Amino acid sequence: MKKDTERKQMNTPHRREIEFERIINFRDLGGYRTEDGSTVAWRRIFRSGTLHGMTANDLARLRELGLKTILDLRSDWEVERRGRETLLQSGFCYRCVPFAPDDEFQGHGMPTFDGFPGMGEFYVHLIRQEWFGRRIVTALETIARKENLPLVFHCAAGKDRTGILAGILLSVLGVPDEDVAKDYALSTPHIQRLLGRLQHEARMPDEFRKLPEFFWQTPPESMLMLLRAIRDGYGSAAGYLLRSGATPSLIG
Repeated sequence: MKKDTERKQMNTPHRREIEFERIINFRDLGGYRTEDGSTVAWRRIFRSGTLHGMTANDLARLRELGLKTILDLRSDWEVERRGRETLLQSGFCYRCVPFAPDDEFQGHGMPTFDGFPGMGEFYVHLIRQEWFGRRIVTALETIARKENLPLVFHCAAGKDRTGILAGILLSVLGVPDEDVAKDYALSTPHIQRLLGRLQHEARMPDEFRKLPEFFWQTPPESMLMLLRAIRDGYGSAAGYLLRSGATPSLIG
């Protein structure tokens, strides 16, 4: 019986979503099948919400996963406000590649969504900015270095900046659009729980109250819109990266 159980466990895929005490929206990007029939490796690249509030048990769990590198996509403003001491003292290699420069914010840490009917349109706007494309390339250069793996990249909630980077990464690896969009949509229950918690706080920050309703939604259509825009404008995710300054070796 014990031998059968071990065999069954060996054949069981890794769990995609990994639970922590204070870290939200953490999951493995491995296991997706690519168009050429291969599979994205498990336990190499993770995506997550912010790690700055991790507990001692959370830190221990990250070490159990063999984590080596934390790639922080938050702006300098966010990092200074929330602090990075926990991340710097964690023992992991820490890298910060801001996906939102401070001058894109309105002095309170939130971007402007005026004129955008949904997050998909906002994502398309972002990837068309030259500075944003360069940041994507810089982040992927960090992810591509084998000595940095296993690695987790994160922003604040782990849905937008993290979602865009995950979407482009999986697309370059050959994962079909539908699976990329499904991975993006896995953030939905986490974001809804986060919103519910914020709404019940006695002093919910004004910057959160002013956000449009669509900000808290992660429908697969938003990611599909982004992927279509990349394909229509640049031919493919690889074409987008090359236009943004990537070397062919990064994509190959």
